[in-house]
Amino acid sequence: MRDILVLAIILGSLPAAFLNPFYGVLLWIWVAYFNPHRFTYGIAYTFPVAMVLAVPTIAGTLFTKQRNKNVFTRETVLLLILWSWFGITLFCATLNPLFSMHVAEGRDQLIIITKILLMIGLTVLLTNSPQRLRLLLLVTVFSFGALAVKGALFGVRTSGDFRVWGPPDSFLADNNDFGLAQNIVLPLMFFMAGSESNRWLRWALRVCFFASALVVLLTYSRGALLGIAAGMTFIVLKSRHKLLAGVALVLAAMAVLSFAPQQWQERMDNFFAGKLDQSANQRLVSWKFAWNVAEAYPITGGGMQCFTPEMFARFSKEPIPGGGLSSGPHSIYFQTLGEQGFVGLGLFLTLIATCVLSLRKLRKLVRVSPPLQWIIPYANGLEGGFYAFLVSGAFLGRAYFDLFYQLVGCTAILKILYHNHMMLAATQTQHSVEPSVAIMEGEGVPA
Repeated sequence: MRDILVLAIILGSLPAAFLNPFYGVLLWIWVAYFNPHRFTYGIAYTFPVAMVLAVPTIAGTLFTKQRNKNVFTRETVLLLILWSWFGITLFCATLNPLFSMHVAEGRDQLIIITKILLMIGLTVLLTNSPQRLRLLLLVTVFSFGALAVKGALFGVRTSGDFRVWGPPDSFLADNNDFGLAQNIVLPLMFFMAGSESNRWLRWALRVCFFASALVVLLTYSRGALLGIAAGMTFIVLKSRHKLLAGVALVLAAMAVLSFAPQQWQERMDNFFAGKLDQSANQRLVSWKFAWNVAEAYPITGGGMQCFTPEMFARFSKEPIPGGGLSSGPHSIYFQTLGEQGFVGLGLFLTLIATCVLSLRKLRKLVRVSPPLQWIIPYANGLEGGFYAFLVSGAFLGRAYFDLFYQLVGCTAILKILYHNHMMLAATQTQHSVEPSVAIMEGEGVPA
């Protein structure tokens, strides 16, 4: 029954995705984040849902007139440069016999990130109004919010004795990845709830916010714990009632420490006491490995998917704790450094810094313009999401995370919508001045 329902929704929406490609983008985001097909048990589980939706959406985009005319911002240009660099480093890897063992996996990873960036590009192109941006972000946060409510109910029912995981066989399946994603959307949920005019949506966003915060803790992820601390601190600093919000945050932290399950407290106590377990020690070895690769190949690094046993045998100066032959990157920074070199890491960090600075500048520009005040909560939510990604991502190898690139795309959309509004306002002002000039020039002219 679930398979039939999911396939009916997807296949039945294909004509609509062609006729209205923005609807196809919304459906693609829902599938990418909520993963409805992963809650089935038959043919829908392995059905290529995202690809099937992408085809009519791309085709429909070629014919629609409802799109932004100029999508080239500082962020989109940097994103194109970074994507090009991914291709350059992979090409360089194919020329080095030492990297031959992971070139095929690197090519697969490049194909995946190319598909992601293609859909992000379509999102930027088709989100040509504040109303569309609102729908885009609502679909995003409610996709994660529904998973958070499900996980929170499970956690409450089991008294928090078990970890909460994301949908199986998805990029959210791991508890660390699930915690990272929930941290990123938490600021968006909070600030969108504060600006939402619809009462029911406002309360739904608040429910999702508290459920997401609880689920982050229930993932037992130490990186996610640091990420939620960063996100909540940002929310407090941007809140209109900073003192009240700060007190509420402290009380919530005290409640967590008082009522958290014993195994959760032991895991976090060891972490903050500096007692590194096998997983933490593996991270340290992986980070040193990434640095060694970047030292040997500072420009292009080792190429995508270079964290392999063969590479560890050559570049790691110490064994993997636990007896493994290799370990994942365990950090967005060391992953980018090892795979893309210092140049790639510089581009990656520049892209993030550019987005944050653009969001801050937008807030300053629109404070004196009432028609554009709606930008402020979105800018706050996106900026908070970047901070959560920077902190949680320091312990996770998720440099190619779908949701991160959507944050970049939404930053570009905000800038495009701001410039579109300013250009329209300037055009209207010019048209209103021209008749007045014509009247003045006509004064004194005989009939």
